[in-house]
Amino acid sequence: MSEGTTSYLPFSPALEKAAPDEHVIFDELSRTMQHITRTMASHYRHAYRPVHAKSHGVLVGMLEVPPDLPEPLAQGLFAKAGAHPVILRFSTNPGDLLADNVSSPRGLAVKVLKVEGEKLPNHVGNDTQDFVCVNANAFSAPDPKGFLEQIKLFDRTLAVSEGVKHAVSVSARATNAVLKAVHLPSATLEGIGAPATHILGESFSTVAPLRYGNYVAKIGFAPSSESLKKLTGESVDLGADYNALQELIEIFFRHRSAVWDVRVQLALAEDPKLDEKDKDFPIEKADVAWPEEKSPWQTVGRMTVTQQRSYSDARQLFVDEQMSFSPWHGLAAHQPLGGIMRARLKAYEEAKKFRAQRNARVIAEPKSIDEIPA
Repeated sequence: MSEGTTSYLPFSPALEKAAPDEHVIFDELSRTMQHITRTMASHYRHAYRPVHAKSHGVLVGMLEVPPDLPEPLAQGLFAKAGAHPVILRFSTNPGDLLADNVSSPRGLAVKVLKVEGEKLPNHVGNDTQDFVCVNANAFSAPDPKGFLEQIKLFDRTLAVSEGVKHAVSVSARATNAVLKAVHLPSATLEGIGAPATHILGESFSTVAPLRYGNYVAKIGFAPSSESLKKLTGESVDLGADYNALQELIEIFFRHRSAVWDVRVQLALAEDPKLDEKDKDFPIEKADVAWPEEKSPWQTVGRMTVTQQRSYSDARQLFVDEQMSFSPWHGLAAHQPLGGIMRARLKAYEEAKKFRAQRNARVIAEPKSIDEIPA
């Protein structure tokens, strides 16, 4: 599909179709996340994030935007060529600190620094842009109600022993392998039975859409350097160590560098009369993976991380205790879109406030990667 024949979806506030009672769901979602955080704070005598509590690596690097991107790609952060410092945090999904052999979706949060331009209302006065990603191309729930049910499930299973969770994830991993062999992968099992592969070989995306300047897109990060590509799909022994993923990242960056492609998948214009359930590129149905054969991922930048110590105690404490990541930290040109994204605004902000209060920490946006300990 050539640029000249592609009709990308123009951004308009009218694209979002908020349910009339969704604020009630947002309130309950925030309360449930607070309960997870408070429960874990009581258990660990310390407050952690209600989701993606366990980090595995903290890295600093540079994101480079090339010159002469075509107009549909030259939007927002990517409208102007240049280089931006970045901070990366690798994590897994749950709000409790499980052994890494308990399968779970993996996360990558990227904080871009020195970002100029109009910010979202809750981010005025800051110069950062966050991209909060998981290793998937669609969210695990379609809407805020489904998201709430998932968070409630996390909450209900906090008391389940780690041994039981490990046994369930191993069983799910085997079942999902069988389903994939007959081309019937299960989205549910993917969440608890993901294969034990190297985290640095994964591709990550925002899974839910956001504004991309004049258009709408999902943003992602995919292995670009051969050092990362050869890790894609590589089986690893996650039972070797409680913090096996941390160890994998540490071993890699002791001697090597890595490059990721920064990519966008632009939504295509569709018949506005179509229901969300019938669209290929829905805004309010986040569990739909947009078809890559119709709108492939396109590279808009490169993110480079050089050899470094990825998980010193000081570095881990700084990023986990004094920083936060949210889709709502960023440019107005990258406004999060859809119910899943709207649901995160209050929940994430309230969780951040509780962590700061419980741990007696000040959580703020960094001005320079020099603030990140070695």
